[in-house]
Formats: sequence, C-alpha cells, structure tokens
Amino acid sequence: MKPKHLIITLLALLTSITALADVPDGNINFEDPEVKAICINNWDTNNDGELSYAEAAAVTEIKQIFRGNNNIVSFDEFQYFTGVTSTLYNSISGYAFGDCTHLTNITLPSSMRFIAGNTFSGCSNLTTINIPEGVSTIKDYAFDGCGALSSIHFASTTPKVTYKWPRTAVLFVPDEAVSAYKDAWTDYAYQVVPETSASYVYQVNVTANESSSAVINEIGEDEALNVVKLKVSGTINSYDVMAFRNKMKNLRELDLSDAKVVASDYIYYNSCKTKDNIITGYFAPFYIVKMKPPKDIISLESGAFYDCRLLRSMELPEGITSIPSQAFYGCLQLGSINIPPTVTSIEGSAFNACTNLTSIYLPENLLSIGDRSFQSCPFEEIHLPPYLTSIGDAAFSQCPLKNVYAYMPDIISIGSYTFSSSIYTTANFYIPEFLYNNYYYDTNWSQFININKTTLSHDDYLKLPTNSDITMAEDDQRIPETSAGTPIDGEINTQGSFTVEGDEPQDFDEVEQILDGEGQGGSLIGEDDGVTEGNLRVNNLRVKINVKAGRWYFFCFPFDVTIANCEYPGQYAWRYYDGAYRASNGSGGWKPVTGETLTALEGYAFQTSHTGNLIISFNHPTFGGNRPKPLNSYTSGNAANASWNLVGNPYSSFYDFLGDTFLSPITVYNSSTGSYQAYRPGDDECHLQPYEAFFVQKPVGVDLVNFTPGNRESYRKGQEKKSARLVRRRARGIDPDRCLINLQLMSGEQETDRTRVVLNEQKSRDYELDCDASKFLSADAQAQLYTIENGTQMAINERPLAGDIRLGYTAKKAGTLSISAPRMDLPMMLVDAKLGITFDLSVGTYDFETQAGTFNDRFMLCLSGEATAIKTMKEKTGVCFGTQDGGIAIGGAEGKTVSIYTTGGAMAAQHSGNGFIALKSGIYVVSVDGVTAKVRVR
Repeated sequence: MKPKHLIITLLALLTSITALADVPDGNINFEDPEVKAICINNWDTNNDGELSYAEAAAVTEIKQIFRGNNNIVSFDEFQYFTGVTSTLYNSISGYAFGDCTHLTNITLPSSMRFIAGNTFSGCSNLTTINIPEGVSTIKDYAFDGCGALSSIHFASTTPKVTYKWPRTAVLFVPDEAVSAYKDAWTDYAYQVVPETSASYVYQVNVTANESSSAVINEIGEDEALNVVKLKVSGTINSYDVMAFRNKMKNLRELDLSDAKVVASDYIYYNSCKTKDNIITGYFAPFYIVKMKPPKDIISLESGAFYDCRLLRSMELPEGITSIPSQAFYGCLQLGSINIPPTVTSIEGSAFNACTNLTSIYLPENLLSIGDRSFQSCPFEEIHLPPYLTSIGDAAFSQCPLKNVYAYMPDIISIGSYTFSSSIYTTANFYIPEFLYNNYYYDTNWSQFININKTTLSHDDYLKLPTNSDITMAEDDQRIPETSAGTPIDGEINTQGSFTVEGDEPQDFDEVEQILDGEGQGGSLIGEDDGVTEGNLRVNNLRVKINVKAGRWYFFCFPFDVTIANCEYPGQYAWRYYDGAYRASNGSGGWKPVTGETLTALEGYAFQTSHTGNLIISFNHPTFGGNRPKPLNSYTSGNAANASWNLVGNPYSSFYDFLGDTFLSPITVYNSSTGSYQAYRPGDDECHLQPYEAFFVQKPVGVDLVNFTPGNRESYRKGQEKKSARLVRRRARGIDPDRCLINLQLMSGEQETDRTRVVLNEQKSRDYELDCDASKFLSADAQAQLYTIENGTQMAINERPLAGDIRLGYTAKKAGTLSISAPRMDLPMMLVDAKLGITFDLSVGTYDFETQAGTFNDRFMLCLSGEATAIKTMKEKTGVCFGTQDGGIAIGGAEGKTVSIYTTGGAMAAQHSGNGFIALKSGIYVVSVDGVTAKVRVR
C-alpha cells in the first residue's frame, strides 16, 4: 500500500485536474501544497482539515476529470493504482478520458471491473490499451474515435466482455483462449491473435511465384491471420502484396528491407501491379503500423502509402528522387519520416492530412513542393532549402507555423494561400540579411508582416546556390563559417551571379561556377573598389563548362591553370595562337600547348573528343581589382596580318565592351556555327562570356586593353542592357557620316555567318587597324560570308562609297543559301554575276543554289535606284534615313520633322528629330522640308 499522503494528493489530482490544465506535459508536483488544499476542500467530509484513508477510499469511480486535457501525453500516472485495495477504482465513467488527443497508451489497474461508453472517445492518438482480467463489461463506443488504436491486450482467458471493437486493432488474447474468443466474438474472429510473441512473429525467405503468393505458400493459409509481425527476404510480386493487404488482416509490422520487388501482371488493387524495384500505388496495407521498404527501391508511385492511418514512421531508402502525389496522404499517425538527400520533388498532397507529423527536414537538393503537400501537418517551424524553385498552392495551409526560415537566394513565386492567411501575420519569417530587400519587396513574400534578418548559418544547408543575381551590399553581414569552421559552399548557375560590394571580404569554401557553353554562364564579381587582394575569396573554384565533341572553344583565364589538374570528358587538345607567325607568314599561327600551364590572361583554343563537362579548378582565387592586358605588336608587310593577339575577358563574369575607350574591332568564335564573327564596340553589343577569348589587332598608339572593373556584369544584366540599348540606339537614329550595311548569310532558318560594310568618306580602302577586321575563316563552318578589299577577306570593311564592293563566301557542301540585309543605312542591290540577276535587298532575302567551295567573284553590292534620292535628300536637308528590320531609322534630323506617306498619299507616320519609326512592310515616301524619297521596308 502506498503512503497515505501520496494517495490523498493523487486523489485530489483526479478531482481537480481541470484546475491543473496548464501544467505542461503532465508533469505534476504531487507534493504541491495547492493540490493538497484542493483535496481537503473536495473530500474532507468531517471538516477536520485532514483526509483519512476512509475518506479517500470512498471515491470508487474515476470521473470525467481528464476530459479534453491535452497535457496528458502518457498514463504512467496510473501506475499508482497498483497496490491500492481492490475496492478502489473499479470503474471508469463515460468520457473520463474523452478527447485526450495526446494520450498514446494506458494500462488499467487490476481492480478495474467496468468501463462505460465513450470513456476513451476522441482519443485519436491512443495506440494500445491493456484490459485487466477482472473487467467484465465494456460498454458501446468506449473507444469511439480512437482511429490509431492498433492493439488491445486482454489478460482474461474468458471472453466476458462484449463490444464493437475497432477494426484497426489486433485483439491479443492468452494463447489458450484463442478459440474461446473467436467463438464468442464471431464478427471479430479474424482480429483475434495469440499473445505469445512466437505465435505472431514470422520470418520467411521466398522467391516470387508467377501465379500465387510465395509468402502465403511459405506461411500457410491457415496462419495468415495470425501474422502481426513479418520479415521477408528474397523476391516478392503483386500476389504477395495482395496477401499483405487482404489475407493478413492483422499485419502491423512489415520488414521488406532485405526483399526485392519484381514486376507482375497480376493486379493486386485498383489496377495496381508491381514493377521492378518500385513501390507502386496502394502498396502498403491500410492498417500497417511499421514498415521498412526494400533497400534497393528506386522510386515510389502515387498513393504508395495512401491512407495508412496507423503508420507511425518510415525510413525511405536513398536513391529515390521524388515523393509522389498522395504518397502518404491521410497517414494520421505518421510522426517521423526521413526524406533522403536524393529527393528533388515532393508532389501534390504527398503528406496531406498527416496530422501527427510535427516536424520534417527538407533535404538541401529539394527543388519543388507541390500543391497541398503538407496541408494540415502540425508544423510549428519549417526550413525551406536553398535549391527550392517552386512551392505549390496551399502547400502549408492549416499548418500552425510559428517560424519560417527561407534559405533560397532565388526568389520563388508563392500564392496568397501557400500558407494560411493567419500565418502571414503571426509567424516569424527569417531570411539572410543580404536577401532582406529582395524578400521584403517581393509581392508575395511581403505578405509576411514579421520579416527578420538572420545569418545563413543553418548547418543543414551548407551551400548557397543561385540562378539569379545576388548582391551582398557593403553593409550586409557576411555569411559566417559553419559550425565545422569552414566557409559556406556556393553554386553559381548559368543565369546566376554573386557580387560582393565593399572592402569587407566574403569567404567561400567550394564554389562551382557553371557555363553552358552556348552563351550563358554564372558570374562571380568582387566589387572592391580596386583592392588588389579582392573581397570575394574562394578556397576552391570549379568552373564547369559544358562542351560538345569536335567543337573548338576559346578561353582566357584570370589565373594560371595547371593542365593536368583539369577534368576532361575525353581526349583533348589545347592550342595557343602565335601572332608573330601570322605576321611573318600571312596565315596560320595555331600551335599546340607544350608546357604544363595555361598562362593567365592569355587566350587558348580547346577541343575534346567527347561531349561532357570541362572542369577548370583554381585554388584560393580572389576576385576584384583591375586587370589590364598589354597587346603585342608584330610587324607585317600586310596590315591585315599584323599584330594579332589572342586575349580575353580576364574576369569570372560577363564583361560589357561597350563604353570602353578601346573601340577597335574584336573577333570571337561562335561555337554553335563554327564561324568567326567580328564586332566593333560602339556599333555592336559586345558582351563577353566569362573566360571568353577573342582576337584583336593592336591599333597604332594603343598599348593595352583596359578591362574596366565597372563593366563586369551578370548574364541577366547583359541581356537587360542589350534590350535597353536597342531602344536608345534607335532613338539616336543613324550617323549620316557612317552608313552601316549589315549582311547575313543563312542556311534555311539558321544563321551561319555575317559581315559588315561601313560607308565612311573619311576612311580609305586601305586596311586600317582601328576600324577594319580581317576575316578569320574556319574549316568547321557550314558557310561563311565576307567582303574582299585589295585581295583581303574582310569581316568588317570600313571604306568610302566609290569603287566595287565585292562579296565572297564559302560553302562546306552544296545546297541552298540566302543573303539578307537586316540593316541598310543606304539601300543596296545584290548583283549575282553568275546568274545575271540584280536583287534589291530592301525587298527581302536572296536565295541561291551553290556548290561546295570558295566563291570570290559571284556577288557584288551597289547602290539601288532609291539611294540616289536618299543621297539628294541628305545633301539638301542634312537628313538621312535607312531601313532596319521593322521600320526606318533617321539621322541628321535635329529640329526637323520627318513625314512618312504611303504611295497612295496617306499619312503613315510623323516624327520629330532622330530616331526609329516602326512601319509595316511596304513602299513609303519620306518627306523632309519638301524633299522626298522613296524607301522600301521589309
């Protein structure tokens, strides 16, 4: 018998538990004077200020004292019943434990005789209960709403009670009483299982059968209903899954970790059938409590564990990449699950209605969360991983979140109902300081009222990936080291960038910078105001460049590269360009690299035998400062061959050549067409890719290319500049003294090459290093286009109008090619000497058939008849105009009005000053100060 004072205070607790509802997790101080006072006030029948044993023993029924008390999480408190005289606590009244939703198990005292209806009603998390031998009556609905009840253990050998038992529960009875219970409870006979562990634990090793269940054959049909715990080794198929679901109604624990699922055409449920190494839909029995899937499973299918309402935990094997839709929908008891690091997507309603899943770790590489994925999960905190790109509608609705952490550098779109509306106003939202403004002003994320700055130091996520532009401002707190004492890792994807401003450095450990080899790439920018050391420091930078077999790529690196330390997809070759050889010999200059190192700021060509990733590694690089590149001078009797240098972008970012003091043409290699293309800063948008090399001739009086740090940019910024500058360039109109003719060579819908003629009366027909560019011909190009001036093939030819303008081309194979002029500041005619055709390029595209070879005598350019009137207008009014795709560009029209009419005399447009007038294709009459000229718009 327990001490009197303990019994008394416990009894006081039972009658006054409602007053103690605020006690957390059932931790009650039984010696609390307040509890004793409550006992005396309630049970001191003779008013002597004390409780006698007789007064305490007079209470023989547990009242509704625990109803709705969610602080009771287990009933270890009931252990004090042991030893109390049998007259005490022999019955439980209705709803005594009603709605105790945190109650998981209970052992009733041996004195118990009667359990009223609805006693445990609404105990939704009650999983097991032990019924003592003396209980003779359990009224209907005693366990109503106990959806998690998976086992009831009976001590009596005589089935004295009658009740509507939950179908979820296995009814464990003494071994010798199994038949008696089954006879007494015929409606629940299949749920009756012997209590001895050896009687319901099975282990089999099987080979899947083509027409029957190998597991049933091994266990026996008569024993199937006795199986509660089962471990299977070997192979299983649809027949065995059917057996787990339909023949083993009491199966609660299933270990398939050493089993292998193989395909079968037999349908085990609702059109579902097994597939090799896949957990298919509705695979798990609905009443399974614990399950270990096969270790070599490669994927799950939709609804794999759908409505497994008793399932409490799950260990998923590594290797799966997706949690499919409704995979764990309605798993009400699921309290923990590991999501492997290989998972990149969680699809719609995957964990919807998992009302016991209080926390979850989302893996670092997770990309997407589907609609309603975690709806109604009782999370109070969630960490959104850095690679996340999408969160579906209502993904976290009805989740009582208090803290939301976002580690995504790239802002992703969310809806108004991604979180419950109340969460936006009550939860704390934490983001790294350098992303604060991005999230604060984002239309959707700004719905969070309590936005807080934090450091990116959550050790679960040790990498900062981005595919957008991220800037760490001068005053932003730097990302600290992890708890292991190392800087964070980074990943800069093909449209991403990371910029650090100010002199305070940001350190990274491993950084991967990704370039797609087709013009897109990540950027690293240290904006340190020219500090030599740089403010962006990396322990190890891996530049991953996608390269295709047989193509040439042109690189220039900001740091020395050890060739042997690079990773190659196949056999490879590095080449450098010998400008002195070109100057002396008039052509050639490519030489194999023979040393062990690629020298910083020098250009190189690269080719590989296999498509894949070229990986260049740099140890301890820093970023920032100015990186000018001196140019070498190589004299030659032919200016077109003099002073060629192969240099390149010296930064780990895109570089904007426009606006530099260096205005001479540069030549880059287009790996997609296999041709070399010339650009002139000022006339063209010159946005160099990270590490992109180019050819340039050293102009007279210019000693270096000064790569201004302020011109570093990201891919996105470069694209934005191109669009904005097109508008500004058109607004400026054309230069009356420099008329550009841009010619394009096409093969079908694909551009293969381009060339340019610039008509400038201040220039000569001689080769001039500051404005002309010799054509580099490539053996890889399908077709190439150039002008021919004094025997030199030209990519950019700036010259006066007088004299022939000859075009040449090469074709790798016979076929159809076409020539067009997307821009003509003066209208031009294309003369095909072979066919005797003169074609107005204002009309459109000239298509022609060709054989393979080089053709330097077939085409010429000359002014069209309309050019005479345009020249006359320029002479009389100072206004000139030319055609560009989609309209007319105007120059020299400051203070003048240009009127555009159709040939029928209707006003089509009117414009004041220089600029661009968008027009539909057709013939128009341009009028300025009474002077008119016709023009054709394509």
